[in-house]
Amino acid sequence: MELILDANEYIFALGLMKKETCTVLFEQILKNISDHHIHICRTIVDEIRQNLSLDEFREFILFINPISTIDEDFFVPFILGEKYMEKGLKPADAFIAAYTEWTGADVLVTENRHFLTLHDNLPFKILSAEKCFKLLK
Repeated sequence: MELILDANEYIFALGLMKKETCTVLFEQILKNISDHHIHICRTIVDEIRQNLSLDEFREFILFINPISTIDEDFFVPFILGEKYMEKGLKPADAFIAAYTEWTGADVLVTENRHFLTLHDNLPFKILSAEKCFKLLK
């Protein structure tokens, strides 16, 4: 399965304010890593770096390096971002949605309530960590 994990998933799995559902999702992904591909863009990496300590960010890098490469933001067509801004998302969230569509990912995993309310006619699913874990189980 092709996955995009929003920055909050990494922050809640690796940071000081851990959320069990995010940690369990990471464990599930690592357990079956050959069945999944994680996409990650520079915007997500930058947000993670701003919200984790140096040691936590190092742990993130160790997690992501063997399973993904970082896509630069400028590869994502601007018009895709505009499409999601028209649906009411803020620019940063619109970019993540555009990135998800651009990669062809099956699922965007996020705890972001703005994303979780956006479900009409999307080329990908939007799931919380808990729902994604149940799907992958």
